[in-house]
Amino acid sequence: PVPRMQTVGDAARDAVPIVIGYVTLGLAAGMLLVAQGLSWWWAPVWSLVIYSGTMQMLLVPLAGGGESLATIALSTGFVSGRHVFYGLGFPLDRVRGGLLIRLYAVHAITDEVYALLAARDRRTMSGRYLVSVEVISHSSWVAGTTVGALTGTALVSLVGERIELLSFVLTALFVVLAIENWRNHPDIGVLCLGLVAGGIGLAMGGSAALLTALVTLAAGLVGLFAWRTRRPGAPGPQPRRRAG
Repeated sequence: PVPRMQTVGDAARDAVPIVIGYVTLGLAAGMLLVAQGLSWWWAPVWSLVIYSGTMQMLLVPLAGGGESLATIALSTGFVSGRHVFYGLGFPLDRVRGGLLIRLYAVHAITDEVYALLAARDRRTMSGRYLVSVEVISHSSWVAGTTVGALTGTALVSLVGERIELLSFVLTALFVVLAIENWRNHPDIGVLCLGLVAGGIGLAMGGSAALLTALVTLAAGLVGLFAWRTRRPGAPGPQPRRRAG
C-alpha cells in the first residue's frame, strides 16, 4: 500500500530520521559556535536564516577569524550553491498559499529533505505534507543548535578557555563525511584532487586558504569530469530501465 502523505502527522512520521540527525548534529554545531567565542544567540539566528549545516559549521571559524564578507560570500557560493538546483526538482506546484509560504518552501530545502521527498511519488504528496516536513526538519535544526549553544555557554563558566578544545567537532565532522563518501563512492581521482586542493590551501595560508582550496577543487572536478567523458572508450549515458 502507498503510504499516506497528506497531513502534518504523515510528515512527522516520515521526518523522524531527519529530526534525529539534525538534533544530534545541531548540538555539535551550537557548541562549536560558543567554542569560537561567539554568543549563543547567533545559533538560532544563523539556523533560521542560513539553514545549511555544512556552511554554518564553516561560517563559525570564518566569522570568528574576522574573514572579509567577500571571502565568506564566495565560500558560501561554493559550499551551498547546489541548493539552487534543488528548487528545480521540488514539487512547488503542490504548495498552496501566499508568496511567503512558497518562498519558505524553497528556502527550507536541504540535502536530507530533498532526498526524502525525491524518493516519494510527487503526485501523492499534498502541499501541507511538503511544507510540514520542511518546518519539522527546520525546527529540529534550530532547537539542536540552540540547545548546543546554551550547553556550550554553561561549559564556558565551568572550564573557561578550555572550551576551545571543542573545535575538533568541525574536523571530526568532515573526516566522518569523507569516510562515508569514500565507502559509498570510492574514486581515487577525486581523492587525489581533494588532497591536492587541501595542500594548496594550506600552502596559501591565511584568509585565502579555504577559498583557494575550494576554487582548486572545483576546477579540478570540472577538468576530471571533462577528461573522463571525452576520453576514447568512455561509457556514454546508460538508458533507463523500466520497472517490471
